[in-house]
Amino acid sequence: MGDGIEYSGEKVGKGITQKEGTEQPVYYWDPVISPSGITFYTGSMDEWKGNLMIGCLSGEHINRIVMKDNKVIGEERLLEDQKERFRDVLDGIDGNLYAVTDSGKLYKISKK
Repeated sequence: MGDGIEYSGEKVGKGITQKEGTEQPVYYWDPVISPSGITFYTGSMDEWKGNLMIGCLSGEHINRIVMKDNKVIGEERLLEDQKERFRDVLDGIDGNLYAVTDSGKLYKISKK
């Protein structure tokens, strides 16, 4: 359960953030990043293999989550300087990461 805020600014439901029988989030963002598309990277960049890649709308970046033993151990924000709302990310069969934005741009992220 999160401490969600409705678009109107009101709390979601009763604003309860913990309740017996529920688990707390493994990871969360405050302020929110508005996650959209999401994929696990399996491509040709070894240092990114197994990382969770998240397209972010209000966050205006691609979020790279580094995991080990099912725990988040690091986070990197990619393409923040582009000021784009990232709608989706795709783990390409060619080893590259692809992303599309609300403005219709397509990004190909690969090794230099």
